[in-house]
Amino acid sequence: MSRRKIALFVLLFLALMAAPQAGKLLAQASVPPYEVAPEHIVQPGETLFSIARRYGTDVETLCRLNAIADPRTIYVGQRLRIAPADDRPDLSRWITRRVHLGEDAALLSRLARLPWPAFGEANRLLSPESLLPGMLLHLPPQAEQTHLQMVAPGETRLTLAMREGLPFWTVATLNPTPFYAEEVAALPGGAEKSAALPDPLVSVELAPQPLVRGDSAIVAVETTEPAECRLRYLDHVEPCYPQDATHLFGFVSVSPMLDPATYTITLELTTTEGRTLAIGFPLVVSPGHFSFERIDVPAGRQSLLDAQKIQEEWQRLDALAALRTVERHWELPFDYPVHAAVSSYFGSRRSYGGAFNSYHSGTDFRAASGTPVHAPADGVVVLAEPLFVRGNSIVLDHGWGVLTGYWHLSEIDVEVGQFVHRGEVIGKVGNTGLSTGAHLHWQMWVSGIPVNALQWTESFYTLPPRPQEGTEAQ
Repeated sequence: MSRRKIALFVLLFLALMAAPQAGKLLAQASVPPYEVAPEHIVQPGETLFSIARRYGTDVETLCRLNAIADPRTIYVGQRLRIAPADDRPDLSRWITRRVHLGEDAALLSRLARLPWPAFGEANRLLSPESLLPGMLLHLPPQAEQTHLQMVAPGETRLTLAMREGLPFWTVATLNPTPFYAEEVAALPGGAEKSAALPDPLVSVELAPQPLVRGDSAIVAVETTEPAECRLRYLDHVEPCYPQDATHLFGFVSVSPMLDPATYTITLELTTTEGRTLAIGFPLVVSPGHFSFERIDVPAGRQSLLDAQKIQEEWQRLDALAALRTVERHWELPFDYPVHAAVSSYFGSRRSYGGAFNSYHSGTDFRAASGTPVHAPADGVVVLAEPLFVRGNSIVLDHGWGVLTGYWHLSEIDVEVGQFVHRGEVIGKVGNTGLSTGAHLHWQMWVSGIPVNALQWTESFYTLPPRPQEGTEAQ
């Protein structure tokens, strides 16, 4: 056989061997495993928060990519760049779910019907140990049709299938490995159940996690029987508030000056029969971003920097912030008190001529004197009078330890004890007290701590509807 024929034979053989693999690669190339959305067109009703949640990113990233100074300034039809998705799937088609206490990566990857590497890659998890209670994860849509259930001692996949009336292969598909002691199984059906919590706890959820300094987190507790609970963290002890007999909610708030670190929250539970339970879980506090501002106080208002009077006024406001009204008057999200640009954000480090040793405890809106100020949520007026530093001031108690304050008003249109409704005019913007120009200072306390009120203008957590006014939780 000539060399030419031998060469042709070898080439033909190699082509035949490569054809199936080439066809496979071509098929894979024709159907990309992931769809990346390079940009998003803003639709009516969308906020930067909702867009970030849809694509599995955050507001800060979108602001940085699109050079947005104020997150509220997006407009319908605006084209937004989305963070590069690398090889992640199109998360807009997936469901979101927060990690409950007692759940781990292996358990949730089974819930998602994904192997750990694919589950971790989709959620940008570096390791199975990086999951924290309250983290928001993305799961394929079919995860809605799966729930988790504790396995009885000595249970096998076959006996579990027989006990639940399910085909063995259905159980085996969702649980590819045999069960071990205190294992949790994934089963068909959308009802969420506890992963591995002691009785009478059904679930404990923390959101958001990690928590930015100066923000608030909600702790949602579900029990099998009526109970009371409280939360211990840092040097605070805060009550939980009953939505009904078996669903309670508590709040964790941290100062914008707190050192970023991992802290511990201890949930203390007491049943109506006197049984007690204490369980701890981590709270990760992230740094956030804060600016620095130097405030030049006008010569005619230097007397308002009197340290003793400032301290006395803080003590009076701290007493109001200590209110813990058990009836909730509010829903998320809160409205903005005025429709105006933000001139100074919460948490900004401030200097009044010396070191930057204080922070801005509220959000300032640049608005003309006389601009109406509206209640952002229902509440009861607990202060309505002139203060030494803050000028004409109003404080509203919204219940469940949530209060808001309004400083430097030109006019007060409510009185103490009055119940005001969301959107109702309570006063007008002014320039009274320690102020360098007409503006509204909007302050919020949650569990006695000044926090970022702008967080509460977004639906950062879905609470059940509040009971009707005048009714008690059953």
